[in-house]
Amino acid sequence: MPRWTFELTPDTLSAAEKQTVAQHVTDIYVELGLPAFFVNVFFHENRVGCFFSGGKTPPNAVFFVIDHAARSFPSEEVRLAFIQRINTIMRPILAPKGIKWEYNIYEHPRDNWRVNGMIPPIDEPEVLQEWIDEDNAVPYGEYAIETEEQPAPLQKWQ
Repeated sequence: MPRWTFELTPDTLSAAEKQTVAQHVTDIYVELGLPAFFVNVFFHENRVGCFFSGGKTPPNAVFFVIDHAARSFPSEEVRLAFIQRINTIMRPILAPKGIKWEYNIYEHPRDNWRVNGMIPPIDEPEVLQEWIDEDNAVPYGEYAIETEEQPAPLQKWQ
């Protein structure tokens, strides 16, 4: 997490454009101090007639959702700067093609997020640095001890 999920028709973006978007998106979060492997970018290609906008199949449209769990925006200024960064990534690729693009950003509770079953060490700088250096989720703390996990009994949801 973060996860960027794009919905578009086939051939709206070339493989090179997808790679460019994915790299620029990853760069944002690496600059903010997250490991590159936290960043996930998906391109879901839907054939014409499988998604609609305004009751019509949009041949030149890209819709995407940005999901955040690692961090939330600490201020309105930071939120607006992030949106500007998104626009500087997407506009040069989509605007020249006349593509309509729309996105939404969701912030999820961090305590529901896991990587390889572990709580990511966002608030533990030394462990987070190890994850960054290894570019992988490295067992730490209680996760470094191998145990035979037994599933906890489920409680009914209210």
